[in-house]
Amino acid sequence: MAKFDVIISGAGPAGSTLAYNLANEGIEVLLLEKEALPRNKPCGGAVSFKSARLLGFPWQESVEDIIHTVELSFAGSGGVRVRPEFPVAFMVSRSNFDRILVHQAAKAGANVLENHAVSDVFFDRDRVVVSAGGKTFQGKIFAGADGTRGNAARLLGLHRPGRAGPALEAEIEWPPELGASRRGVAKLDCGAVTWGYGWVFPKKNHLSVGIGVFSRNTRDLRRKLDELLVREGLDGSEITRLQGHTIPLDGGLNRRIHNGPGFLVGDAAGFADPFSGEGIYYAVKSGQLAAEAVAANKTRPWLAPAYYQSLADRYIRSELAAARRFAKIFYSFPHLVFRLIEKHPFILQDLCASVYGSICYNQLKKLGMAIIREITSGDSLSSRLFRNHLKAYKSCKRKT
Repeated sequence: MAKFDVIISGAGPAGSTLAYNLANEGIEVLLLEKEALPRNKPCGGAVSFKSARLLGFPWQESVEDIIHTVELSFAGSGGVRVRPEFPVAFMVSRSNFDRILVHQAAKAGANVLENHAVSDVFFDRDRVVVSAGGKTFQGKIFAGADGTRGNAARLLGLHRPGRAGPALEAEIEWPPELGASRRGVAKLDCGAVTWGYGWVFPKKNHLSVGIGVFSRNTRDLRRKLDELLVREGLDGSEITRLQGHTIPLDGGLNRRIHNGPGFLVGDAAGFADPFSGEGIYYAVKSGQLAAEAVAANKTRPWLAPAYYQSLADRYIRSELAAARRFAKIFYSFPHLVFRLIEKHPFILQDLCASVYGSICYNQLKKLGMAIIREITSGDSLSSRLFRNHLKAYKSCKRKT
């Protein structure tokens, strides 16, 4: 039976980042992937600027476009367009992006096995026995990085059913009549669906057009997507691929993500932004934090999972809880919030800044308070009060 220090299930951004960092620490790591690489991965494919800053190795060959401009509308009406000071996101093909991350992990010394789906995890005193691809492996720690639909959470006794929202994405051949007009532009529609939004992202030879919902409502997603395509003038374009995926919904909730010598990272742990839906940043971040916990407990590996939980609670869950509060305001009153953004475009600018990393959600608390007071106030002084709250928010932002 082959022996390793850490065995990881899932070669997405979380698993590959964890494997890369562990291998760089001289820790014997096995990365198991159930499919052959590269494999198709349903995802909008936006690597945020703050995600890019976490990656400590070359990955830029996977970039197909760079988002410099964001345009927000409501059900196709209106439109606020901003160009932040930094790139908001880098558009990638997930199959290529994930392949590069796995390659970097292997280059650092991680052992990688494709077509090895984990079927069982057994704890035996101070060791973990993992069955995958008809083989058995032994380790000191097991990490589940196999996403919302993986079985690692169940095998670790950490599964929480029904904690994911649906997303539906269509890949559209790049219409020749668009020319370069959509290059570098992310179009978002906060009225495309209840408690979510629609997107149009540029890729190398196609557009990614999708609908994401931050609730468990799966009704009429295809119809909503078709309506978005019509509003964007893309209903006559050929859909080359139509695929669905799920968005974790419980990242900001108090949740146990470790049990015995095992723990969860990335989507498997529920780590996704409940406002934007971004998961790659938290996948990479949780992989790094998990590697830090394991490296700090090389001689006492049984302590690593609980230490990782404390790090994740401090650096990820607290931020996701703040994002959840802001999302509740935004998606409860999307049309009213959109009208405020039309009057005050800097709000969209700052929301973009929260995506590329110069503002965190905890810094948006006063903005959220200003928005909710404006929406709920029936006072004739409402607009003046709103301006005062915005002034307080701006003052607080400058101090931080």
